[in-house]
Amino acid sequence: MMLRMKRPRLSAVRVWSDFCLELTFIDDQRWVVDLSQDLQDAPGLQPLLDPEIFASVILGDHGWSVEWPEPDIQIGADTLYLEMLAQRSSPHPA
Repeated sequence: MMLRMKRPRLSAVRVWSDFCLELTFIDDQRWVVDLSQDLQDAPGLQPLLDPEIFASVILGDHGWSVEWPEPDIQIGADTLYLEMLAQRSSPHPA
């Protein structure tokens, strides 16, 4: 049964490739979001540039976030959803 989302909420997360996450939302939408630029730009996210740490991602807070237990970093599902929308609307380099 497909659920409607009033706010973005996740049902699953997994590492897709280097610094990309495959996100499955509760309404069965599945998207890949590339976090590589965000990890470079935000000092608080730079520990995730370590591939082993990045690979430790888990679903957090009943699907309202993803998290990396060590080094205690969380990103909200709504933030990831907005990032995914921005990436989908951006032109891809040729």
